[in-house]
Amino acid sequence: MSNEIPESVKESLRTIGLTDYEISIYLTLISKGPMDARELSDASGVPYSRIYNILTQLEKDKKWIIKEEESRPSRYFAKSPDEALVIAKKQYNDMFDENSNLIIHNLTSIYQSHDTPIKVALYIHRGREVCLNRALSLIRIAKTAIYLVSMNFEFLDIFYEDIRKARARGVTDIKVLVEEESINDEESKNILIKYQDISEIKYRNQLFGTSIIIDEGEDAFIVLTQKFFKKRSYFGAITDHLAFGPAANYYFNYLYETAEPIKFK
Repeated sequence: MSNEIPESVKESLRTIGLTDYEISIYLTLISKGPMDARELSDASGVPYSRIYNILTQLEKDKKWIIKEEESRPSRYFAKSPDEALVIAKKQYNDMFDENSNLIIHNLTSIYQSHDTPIKVALYIHRGREVCLNRALSLIRIAKTAIYLVSMNFEFLDIFYEDIRKARARGVTDIKVLVEEESINDEESKNILIKYQDISEIKYRNQLFGTSIIIDEGEDAFIVLTQKFFKKRSYFGAITDHLAFGPAANYYFNYLYETAEPIKFK
């Protein structure tokens, strides 16, 4: 019976966009099965004068119910909760994309005209172990992708085992970008041969530091070594700005697309 359905479920239905009358009708159909409009009005408590408008909303616009045209009077069926929610999510995403594009198109130029400063927290990690642990923590939580930029053998060697484990647990989009000189260094070449079995590898010149990017920009971490900061040894940076990860991912893809593939025999 619909009155046995927890209030929390009704509140969740309200949160995703159903009105109280729509909820009453849907839950009545879920609980009691197909009904015609008069039966639904009596069973759900929705006034008969409103019933057809609400049924049309649920059937045509929100697509939570189905109307059986063949019967007289027409009967209505509830779609399964999982099917209804898939439809609702797609409708929400489509609506969000449409409205967000409209908002961005109209408001971005106005916002930029004021040159408003943005407060961003920049987090600095100092020291070899701190930076390495931060980078390894990202590798260990990666779900879909790991992109690694490395300028030296040390990082490649340290990260290899955790990246191999990530591949074994299902992270299949693994890309490694190294400095051109690495392919001529015997020590680096040996570890790159191992990476070849678990990742795509490319090389190019003019790389800057070491970077770990996971899940196509979900998070990122940049490490600069003593090559850049003689006295500080290791210097890692991350920010809480939402664009940091996606920007790092975008820049990685730019570098990777313009790099040369490595294939060791």
